[in-house]
Amino acid sequence: MSLSELAEIGTLISGISILTSLVFLYFQLRQISHQVKQGEKNQQSAIRQGRATRTVGIVLTGTEPSLADAFAKGSSGDEDISLTQLSQFNAVCRAIFVNSEDTFSEHREGLLDEASFVGFVAGMKGSFHYPGFRAQWKSLRRNYGIEFVEFMDKLMAETPVTPRVDVLARWGAAIAAEKAAASH
Repeated sequence: MSLSELAEIGTLISGISILTSLVFLYFQLRQISHQVKQGEKNQQSAIRQGRATRTVGIVLTGTEPSLADAFAKGSSGDEDISLTQLSQFNAVCRAIFVNSEDTFSEHREGLLDEASFVGFVAGMKGSFHYPGFRAQWKSLRRNYGIEFVEFMDKLMAETPVTPRVDVLARWGAAIAAEKAAASH
């Protein structure tokens, strides 16, 4: 075998080695891409879980009787609210606003999906129907970032104040309607 034939065999082996390396690299890149996508899913899941935990915590806090009374009086703007009840209402509103700012930021940064954000917006508009909630936002808005303040101010401007609703009467009517539908 001549030196030129050995050189050609060496070139062939070198080419096969390079091709094998490229195939191996391709599969590694696919695996890395899959791992990155899975990491992003895990991160979004953790963000959703954190948001749900915060929100549930706020909601469950409202099941404590004195706090529930304070929130009902504060939201509707009752004039007979005590200083303690106003402080309780203020604390819950602050928790809601901090949670809301975090939700807003997560969405802005692409970490919260659109469906979750739409649900959040609907919830905030529901809260802005209450005059006391609106008043709390106006008194606390200076504590938040400008983009969030503009967003919340816009939601509030789009949401009319609704007259006081007798929630017990509304509950009774809804139960009566369900019982009537069940008997047919």
